[in-house]
Amino acid sequence: MRRDGSRNRGKECRRKVCILDKMPRPSGNTIFSGGIINAAGTYVQKQEGVNDSLDAFYADMMKVSQDRGDPALTKMYVEKSAEAVQWLTGECGIKFRKLEKESWPMLQRGHVVDGPLKPHGAQLAKQMLDRVKALGIPVFFNTKVIEITRSEVLHATGVKAVDEDEELVTFKARGGVIVCTGGFHNNKELICRYMGGDVAWMPIRGSTCITGENITLTEPFNPMYVNMDQFHGGPIHGPTRANPSIMVNYGILVKQDGTRFIDEVNTYVYVAKAMPKLIPNNWAFIIIDDQVTNISTVQDRINRYQRNHAPIYTGNTIAELARNAHIPEATLVKVVDQYNAAIKAGKGGTLNPPNTLKGARLLVKPPFRAFPFQGGMTATFGGPKISLKGEVLNTEGRPIPGLYAAGNAIGGLLYKDYIGGSQLCAAIIWGRESARSAAARAKKA
Repeated sequence: MRRDGSRNRGKECRRKVCILDKMPRPSGNTIFSGGIINAAGTYVQKQEGVNDSLDAFYADMMKVSQDRGDPALTKMYVEKSAEAVQWLTGECGIKFRKLEKESWPMLQRGHVVDGPLKPHGAQLAKQMLDRVKALGIPVFFNTKVIEITRSEVLHATGVKAVDEDEELVTFKARGGVIVCTGGFHNNKELICRYMGGDVAWMPIRGSTCITGENITLTEPFNPMYVNMDQFHGGPIHGPTRANPSIMVNYGILVKQDGTRFIDEVNTYVYVAKAMPKLIPNNWAFIIIDDQVTNISTVQDRINRYQRNHAPIYTGNTIAELARNAHIPEATLVKVVDQYNAAIKAGKGGTLNPPNTLKGARLLVKPPFRAFPFQGGMTATFGGPKISLKGEVLNTEGRPIPGLYAAGNAIGGLLYKDYIGGSQLCAAIIWGRESARSAAARAKKA
């Protein structure tokens, strides 16, 4: 219904390019993220004298995905990642912090957005939106897409949406529709359908407004859905949403009974996804000493806990830490003593479970800190598979004319695990590729 009250005719918007968002403001996973762009061969690396190899980067990306990430998409990601970093700086004015040397597989590829907003993903979102406004591109907030319109032969022709006045509004798309809705991690029905009920109980680590439109809106086009049982998990303090992320690699991980439960070499994604299977109540602690708190990666995570009023337990001895955190004192003291002895002797691999982290840090310098956390769900890895140009592919592997996807809405690039910052960088890469494809199609129309 139109604003003037006439019926049977929806409002029709005519714009060259526009952005539709069902929320009143940017509310996706980006604003909750650490603002890390996983990339190699960048101008930032070169400025800081970091030597990296695209071949090594590709090998690491494939290894983390257990060689099940799409090779062509992964190759393009690797080759376009430096361009994405350059574009963010040149087009959006993004500045990056000094690179930290992290443990494998991140190494010195995690480009963290710099700026006053925290977490750093919020800074990234703000600057990109500021650039959109400066270019005069209209953004329709409070506008929920309820259907991607299609021709009789399943070409995407536009969308129908409900606007902030609860009225139907239609958008016709000569070039195409780009789906950037994120995945389906907060759609319990889809999670249960593809992953099972146990996963659906994990606390939400990402945005709560991500509810599966990448599936529900594209289903009529018969897309090729891939990796639908795969997701990104991460550590989270569920009640406050404080996010320790890669701090899991800077100390030891213990259950509430004081015993270690996993090799700390594992990425934070692997740790979080394993926790519900290894720990019935899905609660554990990260324990660090004071020697790592001067590392910006760790200090950022401490700040997150403090900012969110999440508990941080401290002690000048391991025994005192255990008492304050309500961990069995004798058990934790014994576990830390055994851990320190093995690491000093270079025999971390003999521990049970082993610690095979290269350069594992001793727990010797007080004050010691314990951070309670759970394994949470951040984002899904599954969705419609795309071509290198960002085109959504149908079940026959052919591009669906006029339908594109980018960001966490896509499937195919990631499987099992990922290197931190990969989803943000992929969103930049295929957001741009999809836009180029849609623009080229519009010119031909």
